[in-house]
Amino acid sequence: MERLLRIRKSWPILAICAFYVYLAFHALSGSQGLMSWVDYNDDIERLTAELETLHDVKADLEFQVDALRAESLNRDLLDQRAREYAYISGANEMTIWLDP
Repeated sequence: MERLLRIRKSWPILAICAFYVYLAFHALSGSQGLMSWVDYNDDIERLTAELETLHDVKADLEFQVDALRAESLNRDLLDQRAREYAYISGANEMTIWLDP
């Protein structure tokens, strides 16, 4: 009987302890928890490296576009693109394509 009386008096403390355990668990492993934060940092580093690569590709493509504009036409690049994409060549020329 005395044991039951002690449990009745201490149930709020047990409920608060259970609530703290619940919060601690979700602070570590929840969708906003510490483990997810570490994964987010890894994703940020990976995506930053990918973004830098894409910026380099974009700069290269912008250079090629600028070289093919009418006001600053690069005839060598135009000839290269015509041979590569339209398979245009001179009458006495033979084209040998190598793998990149």
